[in-house]
Amino acid sequence: MLYRTLEIHDLINTKESPREIVDIMENNGAHLKLVSLKKHEEIEAHMSHSDVCIYVTEGEIELKFSAIDNCTCSACGCEMPDESDDEEKKYKLKKDQFFLFEKNVMHSIKALKDSIFMVIKI
Repeated sequence: MLYRTLEIHDLINTKESPREIVDIMENNGAHLKLVSLKKHEEIEAHMSHSDVCIYVTEGEIELKFSAIDNCTCSACGCEMPDESDDEEKKYKLKKDQFFLFEKNVMHSIKALKDSIFMVIKI
């Protein structure tokens, strides 16, 4: 078993790149990632095939969930759109807040301030 203390700023360089994603750990389909986004940078709409927890360690981000949870694009292999809820949902997360959501939901992330957050997929 690996025992190790890690410092966020030793793992990720927030000064060089507008966006950085570092894989910290992966085990049996579970992932732990560290993400750095400069203000106004975005991670485009995508779908996770695992349940997700996002924990903000610095800054502020906006999570946006598509009005259509399932898209018809060929990239994610989804089925017909679910039009039961036609309203887009947005959530702002600040430092020391975390947010949980289930797999197979179309979402995007935008940095409202320079931000660092963890993505835990289980």
